[in-house]
Amino acid sequence: MLVMPLHNTPECFAAQLREGHYNELRVALFFMLRGSLVRIGFCDGRYDIQVQPPDKPELHVEVKWDKRAGETGNLYFEVENTRQRCPSGVMSTSAGWWCHVLGDGEEALLVEVEALRVFLVSGGFRSVHTQAEDSNSRGLLVPRARLAALARSLWVRLPTVEDFFGEVFRGAAE
Repeated sequence: MLVMPLHNTPECFAAQLREGHYNELRVALFFMLRGSLVRIGFCDGRYDIQVQPPDKPELHVEVKWDKRAGETGNLYFEVENTRQRCPSGVMSTSAGWWCHVLGDGEEALLVEVEALRVFLVSGGFRSVHTQAEDSNSRGLLVPRARLAALARSLWVRLPTVEDFFGEVFRGAAE
């Protein structure tokens, strides 16, 4: 019998955290290229990124990476911790904005959290549980095509670290 590695181990969590931090960096670079000041990992983990755009109110952004969305065309939004029977993911974040990074990290959906919550609750989307033996989350699967109806949302291309420094050097050379 094939035994799948447990997902909720310290080693697996550390690897996922490293990958997640790279995507947080790419989201931060996206905002920085638009002139914003950014702090990553701010506020005791209540959200991932604090963004201060020029002449606009501060934004708090939660970043999630959906590795399979690029290949399946469906985005997974976690909504419940099934072990503790309480809201999680998009339903519990204190952030005002949600950034859903797709596939290899080149593209992301930026959306206001309240608009996303309303959309998810009223959308009639398929509820699924994560598949691993030690999983404890339930989420909603949303076809990408349905997200066109989502208010206060934007699809963005995320820069790599190389893209960011290329833009900085080009701007300095002008």
